[in-house]
Formats: sequence, C-alpha cells, structure tokens
Amino acid sequence: MSTQHSGGLYRHIGGLALLFMALGGMIGSGWLFAGMYAAKFAGPAAIISWVIGAVIMGVIALTFAELGSVLPIAGGLSRYPHITFGGTVSFICSWVCWLGYVAVAPIETMAILEYLGNLLPWLTIVHDGTRSLSPPGTGIAAGILLLLTIINTFGVRWLAESNKWITWWKIAIPIGTAAVLIGYGFNADNFTSHEFAPNGITGIFAAVSLGGVALSLLGFRLAIEMAGESRNPQRDVPRAIIGSIIIATGIYILLQIAFIGVVPSEQLAHGGWEKVVFASPSGPFAAFAAALGLQWLAVVLYIDSTVSPFGTALIYTTGTSRMLMAMSRNRNIPAWFGRIAKRGIPLNALIVNLVVGWILLSPLPAWSLLAGIIASSTMLAGGIGTLGLGVLRRRYPELPRPFRLPCGMFLCLLGFAFSTLVIYWAGWSANAPILIVLLIGLGLLAITASNLNIKIADLHLRCAVWLVPHLSVLFLASWLSEYSGGIGVIPSPWGDAGMLAWGFLMGWIAIRYSLPRSKSLPLMAEAFEEVKDAHGGESLIDAMESGL
Repeated sequence: MSTQHSGGLYRHIGGLALLFMALGGMIGSGWLFAGMYAAKFAGPAAIISWVIGAVIMGVIALTFAELGSVLPIAGGLSRYPHITFGGTVSFICSWVCWLGYVAVAPIETMAILEYLGNLLPWLTIVHDGTRSLSPPGTGIAAGILLLLTIINTFGVRWLAESNKWITWWKIAIPIGTAAVLIGYGFNADNFTSHEFAPNGITGIFAAVSLGGVALSLLGFRLAIEMAGESRNPQRDVPRAIIGSIIIATGIYILLQIAFIGVVPSEQLAHGGWEKVVFASPSGPFAAFAAALGLQWLAVVLYIDSTVSPFGTALIYTTGTSRMLMAMSRNRNIPAWFGRIAKRGIPLNALIVNLVVGWILLSPLPAWSLLAGIIASSTMLAGGIGTLGLGVLRRRYPELPRPFRLPCGMFLCLLGFAFSTLVIYWAGWSANAPILIVLLIGLGLLAITASNLNIKIADLHLRCAVWLVPHLSVLFLASWLSEYSGGIGVIPSPWGDAGMLAWGFLMGWIAIRYSLPRSKSLPLMAEAFEEVKDAHGGESLIDAMESGL
C-alpha cells in the first residue's frame, strides 16, 4: 500500500525496487568501459583502485544511510546541506551536483547510438579518431531523451517495477560475461608481464576518478534522491545504499580481473597498458568474445550495450528531476521548478532537464574526462552532505535514528576528506570546468536572490565562509598536482596525504560553522512535515521527544 505525503510525492517504492534503482544507476556504460580505462591508468593495479573506490564510497554511503533514515526526503543531496548549512552552501551543492546528474542521461544516450553506429553508420561520424554523433544521430538522441521523459511521466510505481527487470538483466550479463571470459581465455601472466602498477601510486589514484571507478559506484546516491518515495524509508534506504555498494563493487572487481586476464598479448606488446585500445563499438568485452570465437556472447553484449545505458539513463532522468525539485524547495530557484503534477511527479523539473539534456548532446567531452568531471562535481556535493551527519549529531542529539552509524562523527569527517581526495585525483583537466561552473552558479544565485527578493540573512553567508579557503586550496593543489592537466609541482604521495589532512581540518571547521539550532530548527520542521508519515505521523517535536 502506498501513501502520499505533504510533499506531494507518492510512497510507491518497496525495498527491492529502491535497491535496484541504486544498482541501475551503477551498472550502465561504466561496466562496458571502466575496466579498460582503469587499466589504462593503473594496469593490473586497477583492482586496488576498485578496492579504494569501494572504501571511499562505502564510508560516504554509510553516513547517508543514517541521514536517510532520519530524514527520508526527496533530493537529499540538496536538502541535507540546506538544513545544516543554509542557502548558499545548499545552492553550491545543488548546482554542481545537478549539472553532474543531468549530463548522465545524454552520455548514456550517446553511448547507445555510438554502439548502434556499427550497424547504422549514418548515426555517427569519426573526426581525428574520435567518434561523435552525426546530425541525424543527434536528432535520434534527442528523441531517446524525450522517450525517457515520457516514461517517467507514467509514475514512479510503474518505473520502479519496470526497472527491476532491466536491472536483473544488468546484473546477470556482467557476471556471466566475466565468468565465461575467465573460463575461455584467462592469462595470469598479464598481471606481471608489463608491471603490476606501471604508473605507480599516481596511476592507482587517478583511476578512481578518471578511470570511471568513482562514477561507476556513485549510483547509490539515487536511493537518497528517491528516499521521499520509499514505502519504508527508515529500513529500506540504509539497506539500498549499503547493499548497492557491496553488490556493485563485487561485480566490478570481477569484471576488472576478467579484463586484465583476457587482454590479448599483442595489445600489450605495443606500449603496455596505457596504449590498450579497442575499436569495437560494443566495448572491449565484445571484442574479447569475438576474438575467442564466442559469437553468441558478442551478440548478447551488443544487445546489452543498448539495454544497460538505456536503463541507467532512465533512472538518472528520475533522480535528476528530484534534485531540481529539491533546489526549488530550498528556495534556491523559483517554486515552479518543483511543482508536482497529478500523478505525483515533478513534471516541470522533468521538462527542464530534458531541454538541458538536448543542449548537452553536442559539447560533451570524451568518456574518461567526463567520468572525472561527474565524479568531482558529485563528490563536492556529496562530501558536504556527509558533514550533515556531524551537524545533526551536534545540534540534534535527541533525534530518533533508526540506523545509527558507530563512530559517526569520525566517519563523516573521513567521508569529507575522502571526497576531497577524489576531487584532487580528478586533476585540473576535470576541475577547471567545475571552477567555471561554480563561478557561473554564484552569479545565478545573486540574480535569483534579487529576483525572488531573498533576504541576505536567508542565504546564511556566514555558514559558507569556510568554502572559500577550502575550494581555493583544493583547486590550486589540483593545478599543481601530477594528475591530469596539473603542472607536476606537488608529487605523490605527499600531495595526497596533504589533501587528506586538509579535508579533515576543513570538515571540522565546517561543522563548527554550521547553522545554529535556532536557525536550522524551522528548516528541520519543514523537512519533517514532508516525511512525518514515515515517522508515524509525528511532528518534529514529537519525534524529538520520542527519541529522548
């Protein structure tokens, strides 16, 4: 049985459906390409990159598991910073995270058509070795984005149920592919013949951001965005977040082992891991299958190269609309963007995201760089979100916590420090565009505040002051680093250790500069009004008293 709460959204999503939404966001074009790009940066040591990425995302996910059980609200990556740090910080988080979100559906759509370009050459064009969409292909891509939006208008219950079947496929195919390839063509010598870690520790860390590791594991955030539509959020949100990280990590490590062991020796003979390239439009795993004479598997992978990206694009279309809706409820943008239609969907947000997706179809960069940009932008927002746990522990110790994280204050600071590292590892190539986007966003915030007659006091500028030194040092260090686009002044591992320590220090300072209880209490009460059905109909005061 589902309910509709005061936020206007329907609680249709069950526990398994929420878990599969998170997994659906994790297993898309990333499983087709991340193994190759991670190996190009780190060689066989890419397996370590996946372990590091899983630990980082696991810590961050655990903090959101507690936050999601306390406040299961739609668009959590935007709402939690608003409740704990106020208007300016929440706008910055929402702005960069939304842009990272909204790019995913166009990326996956472009991937679908690039794969189909093998059968329909007129869909794509190749210029200087880079494949992109042709004008007719761009028109079809725009039509696919429209189809994704139309499907989302059917309502979240239909979407969640249909996504279950797509996700079962998306889980079975990667596992089966890895098992078959390992059984037919595994060569253990590949792990040592061209060095286990050809680019050292820098390559291992770079693979986390630029190799697609972080991007592939970020899908757990969709359970946060959809928490406001979960039937039993206190139980199901933590399970979906933690379960999706564990399952996806296992699948991706298995795929990475398969990739390393099945790469043909002639590929490695011409420049080692850094020069490994597969021209197959369905990705390297399809090329492996064809080389081993497994034509049936190549056909399955060709089908999956359409199904998996489409499923991921579908789920991100849903999550991105909830992010834009959350920005409107934070009063960062006009309320029109968050208006809920009769079927309990944020229709205006879906339309705006569709238009932005159409605009993004042409200028999107290469997959690896885009993976770094999305990982960096999302970690900027997600890192600040983790600090929300520390703020709520400090300001509201009496709140009932159905899921309580041990060592929560330490882990929220560790999560923020980890997010700082992921941004640093993305390098200046990925972070320079984010800096430009941030500056544009601040200009839009000023215009929005003026047009909506928002008082300066409501922007809570004092609670955002710490971001100035934090981001200044982070972007400067990124430019000076050895990572992509950096000038190589700061060597590893000293730069990495320094940024980890900097993240701990700035996280501690940020919590001290968070909104005082007197100012955050109205925002907390507003959030509780949206979710009080999840608290048994309790008001904020009742829920706080029941936790005493």
